Amino acid sequence: MRRDIDSTLAEKITNYSTVLLALLGVVLGLALMVVAASWDSLASRDWQRSLVNELGGLLVVTGGLSVLWDLRGKRDLIREVLAKVRVSSEVQAAGVVQMTMNWMDIEWDEHFKSAHEIDVFISYGSSWRKLHWPRLQEFTAKKRNKLRIFLPDPKDESTMKVLAQRYDYTPEKIQASVLEMAHEMATLSGPDSADIRVYYRAGDPTFTCYRFDETVLVTLYSHKRQRGSVPAIALTDGTFKDYFLAELEAIHGQSVEVPLAGLQKGTA
Repeated sequence: MRRDIDSTLAEKITNYSTVLLALLGVVLGLALMVVAASWDSLASRDWQRSLVNELGGLLVVTGGLSVLWDLRGKRDLIREVLAKVRVSSEVQAAGVVQMTMNWMDIEWDEHFKSAHEIDVFISYGSSWRKLHWPRLQEFTAKKRNKLRIFLPDPKDESTMKVLAQRYDYTPEKIQASVLEMAHEMATLSGPDSADIRVYYRAGDPTFTCYRFDETVLVTLYSHKRQRGSVPAIALTDGTFKDYFLAELEAIHGQSVEVPLAGLQKGTA
């Protein structure tokens, strides 16, 4: 409290000092202009009259600008700089490293190559699976790797109805797309493959989330019921990443693991 009072007092003293000096400059400038206009001894020396007059005008303009800059301009500039610094620090604290309106702009290849553990929380991801199928095959061919896929429960009618409404499809089409994703993921499993797990969760996803080791990628869903660009965000250490990691843990707790053997046969 005492520090705030001292800071305010110091600011006021600085303001008053600046205004006083500027006003003195303005007064002196006006005086010089009056002298230049009325001093008879300078009448025969135009260059001296002009010099005194210009000097007076310079002092008036400089003094006025000093007041305006100190009382308004400088503060506006400081506010703008502080606002940008604040936004920058908030983005840094959130852990945002990339934002785009096209999920394909994400450096997927780099993430697949460097990761040993991947978590995917998605509605059904047909486009994502087809685009990254070679990468998924390469990743799951390494026995030390781990892949977890969290999908909506195709046997939960309310979940299928909500997703059908969101994507403007029939519940049967959504169910078939989910089962196709689960089956395709299960086919990647083998004696020498990565640790692959598929989970079903009742309830519609409100975002898509991918975890590649310490990096989290999130894409949002649109309410327009039509295909189009949606925000995609890449996150590292920060508050946003912590939030989505906690969400993935909650999703894991709400999900039921599905036996891969049944998925491979198409019976799960």
